[in-house]
Amino acid sequence: MGKTVCIIGAGVGGLMAGALLAKKGYSVTVLEKATTVGGSAGWYVRKGRIFPTGATIAFGLEERGLLDTLLEELHLNLQFDMMQHPMDVILEDRKVSIYQDEKRWDDELLHALFERKQDVKEFWEKLDQISELVYEVTATGVSMPIQRVYDLGKLPRYALTHPKSMLRLARYATWTVEDLLRKYNLQSYEPLRQFLDAQLMDAAQTDCTEAALLPSSLALTIYRKGSFYIEKGMGQLSEVLAQRIVELGGEVIVASPVKEIYYEQKNWHVTSKKRNEAYDVVINNTGISFGQGTSHAAPETFSWGAFRIDALVNDAFWHKELHARQLPFALQIVPSKEHEVLYSDGHGPVYVTFQTAYNQHNERVHGEIMMTLSIHTNIEDWDKYSKEEYKEKKQRLTEAMLAEIQKVVNIEDYLIYKEAGSPLTYKKFIGKSGVGGFPLTVRNAIVKPKSIRSSLPQLYIVGEQSFPGPGTLSSALSGYYAARAIMRSHPLT
Repeated sequence: MGKTVCIIGAGVGGLMAGALLAKKGYSVTVLEKATTVGGSAGWYVRKGRIFPTGATIAFGLEERGLLDTLLEELHLNLQFDMMQHPMDVILEDRKVSIYQDEKRWDDELLHALFERKQDVKEFWEKLDQISELVYEVTATGVSMPIQRVYDLGKLPRYALTHPKSMLRLARYATWTVEDLLRKYNLQSYEPLRQFLDAQLMDAAQTDCTEAALLPSSLALTIYRKGSFYIEKGMGQLSEVLAQRIVELGGEVIVASPVKEIYYEQKNWHVTSKKRNEAYDVVINNTGISFGQGTSHAAPETFSWGAFRIDALVNDAFWHKELHARQLPFALQIVPSKEHEVLYSDGHGPVYVTFQTAYNQHNERVHGEIMMTLSIHTNIEDWDKYSKEEYKEKKQRLTEAMLAEIQKVVNIEDYLIYKEAGSPLTYKKFIGKSGVGGFPLTVRNAIVKPKSIRSSLPQLYIVGEQSFPGPGTLSSALSGYYAARAIMRSHPLT
């Protein structure tokens, strides 16, 4: 007998779950509020150009990587390039370039952090060792918290063959990145702290003091396995997943916000703008609540918002800067701690990306480069401002962010277009104001990780709110874990 699954929200987690379930014969319907799919890994149109909603760099696409394995299972082809020099982190008094090549990275690390290079070398070697163990355990398919036998994946077999590795991981289970810094007496070495905090605010939504060491170790070192730019942007990953759902007989319905869901007679009744149906199973991929138990979001839980600037620059800038300084795909610019605007209205670093410009018809626009700038900001602040205060805060944060990048590269002379947006703007485009899920603290990542299961029958929660946490790769894995749970708990026959 067939089973029907309704997925609310067409983010990567929901789309991954939907594609895997549709492949096994489940009847899948995806309902998306926005006019495009992808959520935080999607896109929107401004000034006739496509801009990313959030995520820009993909991980796990290396051969037999965590994401590559899932795409192989779905027989999906995705055009992408591995980036040898994905990012520069601009600190107050120096620059740290991130490289894929291990030797080049080791040389850069010791050159940039020369004052304590021996301690930094030992610290990073230990970080690499821990991250490799974390990656191996993640590859077993274990889903936390373990509530069913199948949540273990292949972990029991791994534990039997690698008992020492499991003991090492157990030793570091409740450590923060700060704890590892202390082990090497590096907690007061400011250049390294600035560099780590810049990376962790993007990957773990918190800093060294709070970031859980185990997942953070992987986030900080995964560039050596490979970081990837997907042709036409991260939204292409969402597009191919949505297309595969349709090819397998499912539906992906955009511009159809869900208005109500309720459970009655062992079915979930879902009402949206374009559908009013009953389903056997519901997956919530929106990051928002439709009633008690339907989401991990709660009034007391904290998540960051983002302030964004979407811009277009003349590609003469790109050619000039690329030859002058080997400009990477992205910049993370750490402003001075005394910067009043960027540590009150925002919270550094300023994250900048440069990508090929495409119009709304997915055609490349010659002569232009798309540039995005973003910074973390408190969501609640933007709801409190009057119209005039909102306009004034938006203007001064825009000017402060543009001034930061101008210190690094000259974009002022090449700027064609710019438009800023607060978390309220972000909510308009993708239906939520929070980005990146919850901070990846020891509590959220290790002690009390958020399950893909809800407290309600036949309702699952995927995306950045659920284990393993923030990021496109983690969201895709949460979708895989949810699909596996549904196949086991709600089999077709």
